[in-house]
Amino acid sequence: MILESIHSPQDVRALPPEQLQPLADEVRQRLIDVVSQTGGHIGAGLGVVELTVALCAAFDSPRDKIVWDVGHQGYPWKILTGRNDRLATLRQRGGLSGFLRRDESEHDQFGAGHAGTALSAAFGMAAARDLKGDTFEVVAAFRTRRSITPAIRDATSSWS
Repeated sequence: MILESIHSPQDVRALPPEQLQPLADEVRQRLIDVVSQTGGHIGAGLGVVELTVALCAAFDSPRDKIVWDVGHQGYPWKILTGRNDRLATLRQRGGLSGFLRRDESEHDQFGAGHAGTALSAAFGMAAARDLKGDTFEVVAAFRTRRSITPAIRDATSSWS
């Protein structure tokens, strides 16, 4: 199993490209196995498994800031950022949060909760980065059925 060797996004980045889809398949199965026992919203996480693997392979988290829009999308992220061994504690007292939490992992850049907030958060991070003259990347990862939420409209109105 490839997943057993993954403890951080750096481990994903070290994989050859032909192992990325098999890794995604393992992440998907792990997510199904755990969430079927712990409960939680599984659809959003299943919908971003390949995206999560690709983000880990392409960017340097935690230096690069990956900002998730919906907390439930973060389950695959938790698996690939050093929390796979604790995933069975998801949404359990004293276990992993059902949402992304900055105090849970250095890879959680934003406490994602509900759709529409990632763009505003990422825009703020990018603006602060630019003001400080830093060079890291900021990525807003979102997938929502709503085409435009008020938060997305606010974020995009600030772009120049």
